[in-house]
Amino acid sequence: MGLYGASGMHTPESCPLNNSQNRKIVLDLSGTIDTKAMNNDVKIVGQYHSPLEHTFLWILEAKDAQTIQKFMIESGWAKFNDVKIVPVATFVNVVAECKKIE
Repeated sequence: MGLYGASGMHTPESCPLNNSQNRKIVLDLSGTIDTKAMNNDVKIVGQYHSPLEHTFLWILEAKDAQTIQKFMIESGWAKFNDVKIVPVATFVNVVAECKKIE
């Protein structure tokens, strides 16, 4: 399993705080997200949002980025967000790699 950051944004007009259709997606997802993640072999490590900047960062574990892409689509999150998926590492892992080089 790899560690990934899924980050993205939406417009103020499509924000769930301003858009009833997308608000419904968020409210529905809040009750099913753990099941959808599990069904897609994704583990949610953390979810962080900046509501007034209309941005988010989720930390997820999965076998590959395509698995997370599938999860983002099936969960409905990609319906109103631009999503970027990148591999990430913990700071502890970065330090360990630096020590190997020295």
